[in-house]
Amino acid sequence: MSMDEPGLTKAVADALGAQRTAALTELTERVTALRRMSEEAATTEVLLAPLTGRAAEKWERLALREAEDWVYVRSDDGATVLAVDQASEAGVRDPAAAVAYPELHTRLVSWWLVHAWRSADLLADTLDSVTRWRITSGAVTARALIEEAGALADEQKAVAEAWRTGKAAAEDPLRRPALVRETLAPVLLKAGFGSRMNGSNEKLRATNVLTLVKKVTRATGDDRFPKWYDLLSDAAHPAFGARIALATPPLVHASKAVTVRSYSRSPMSLAEGASSGPWNRPSPSRSPTP
Repeated sequence: MSMDEPGLTKAVADALGAQRTAALTELTERVTALRRMSEEAATTEVLLAPLTGRAAEKWERLALREAEDWVYVRSDDGATVLAVDQASEAGVRDPAAAVAYPELHTRLVSWWLVHAWRSADLLADTLDSVTRWRITSGAVTARALIEEAGALADEQKAVAEAWRTGKAAAEDPLRRPALVRETLAPVLLKAGFGSRMNGSNEKLRATNVLTLVKKVTRATGDDRFPKWYDLLSDAAHPAFGARIALATPPLVHASKAVTVRSYSRSPMSLAEGASSGPWNRPSPSRSPTP
């Protein structure tokens, strides 16, 4: 079998070992389930802009002139308007809820879907690279996957805390929806528009990736994530990690005078039962042999 064909070759399975191969098989099943859940999903996100001053006056004039159906709420001082059109009958009866909750719902759905799609793509690409022994590209996608997991862990915690704060408010038809939006909307805004590019909004500065690695470490209780991330970063760049992924460990002569490393595009293994020996590139159709 060619290394460019999909599926786990015997050479790669032998190189990975039974435990890693079983883990990859289980992970493949999880990716398949996540794809089934999200692949055909789609949504439309609604964003409401607070209107003040002339913008609020212009909205009110247009709404009257066009005879459009709007529901809206004003801030306590009356200076800011939040409005939504085409509200349901229930929304007309409860304008504060109609303004706050549908918008937040659409934004939460899009937030989850983006994470689901990115996670599935990065997982699938990493698995595909490993099974084809494309270690270089696999390191890049695996590194991005750790960052994605860290972002999800960070954002979901912030979303949960904001939702808990808003729902803890006393049941008031005006105050509770307003508080839910006040606490949750900024979290979703940063998640959706956060960036570290030059010229990006400082208030929406995306979280540093190293901080995200710490977040996923805390969320999982697994302190190996920083070590994995460092190694994958080195392998993703033209650095030491990128070279050792395609080479044997060093074989050192007893005199320490000579060190030998062999390089191969595909898996290699030591001779059966030997502490040292030649390393061969396996043929595509059979497992590694000395």
